Amino acid sequence: MKQFIFSTVIGVLAVCGMYAQDARFGVRGGLNLPNIVAGGKNTPVSEGYQSRLASGWGLFTELQLNPAFSLRLGVEYSGMCGTKDGMQAMPSQRLLTEMMSSSLSMLGMTPEQEMALGALAMTLPQYYYADVKNTAKFDYIMLPVLAQYGWKVGQSPWRLYVNAGTFVSFLLTGKQVTSGSSQLFSDASGSTTLWDIVPNEAKFLVASEFPGIESTLNGPVTFGETNITGEMKSTNFGVAGNVGVRYQHKHHFFFLEAGGNYGFITVQNDDANGSNRLGAASVMLGYGFSLF
Repeated sequence: MKQFIFSTVIGVLAVCGMYAQDARFGVRGGLNLPNIVAGGKNTPVSEGYQSRLASGWGLFTELQLNPAFSLRLGVEYSGMCGTKDGMQAMPSQRLLTEMMSSSLSMLGMTPEQEMALGALAMTLPQYYYADVKNTAKFDYIMLPVLAQYGWKVGQSPWRLYVNAGTFVSFLLTGKQVTSGSSQLFSDASGSTTLWDIVPNEAKFLVASEFPGIESTLNGPVTFGETNITGEMKSTNFGVAGNVGVRYQHKHHFFFLEAGGNYGFITVQNDDANGSNRLGAASVMLGYGFSLF
């Protein structure tokens, strides 16, 4: 897919370059106001995110096809994120995976550990709950291709413009940054800890094979950062657009624009814990120069 995208971009550049009356290059950067929105299957894990400021910046080239129309292509870094604060759901499978990873030796898990982990997996609910602040942070490289229409403001050096088009983005990293300390509860009411719901006959087996598990499941637990890159799709595709104002001085120009983007592809590899799409509003400042 990456080869197809690269070949397509090169082809578009080559065709448009043949008809371009001018070529411009520049940089832009500013603030994103991203959000993580439900995208199909809704679960307690995928709901409840709010926007949080992030940065965005990149390089672009504009091919002027006629006095009004141009084509803008860019390579940009885009920070995407969302945050939740308070009692919230988390996938129990991730907790079990962390337990398994911390117990693996060079020879793997012992049969007793596998039996204890299986007993615990049968006991725990699909989600557990904790009273924490949780921020999902995603870093993407975005390749937008935008058709742009602009017009002068009288005889002044000012110019207004709008652009719209599509983008492809590639995931760099995905992180779940959870701060705070909380007990781990079996439901959102916070009345019963995970250790409380483990049957008495299984508690001895689990505690003997995983020392310290009682303090983990009975809490409180201090949270940290989890790398979730492997749980996410590596590419996204969507639409983007901006409205802007530009000041031209000879071969140089400065601009301010506001816009946004929205991805059509849900970001999770597995929708067992729901599915989300990413979108963002943005405010960008930029500088560019013309070759002709």
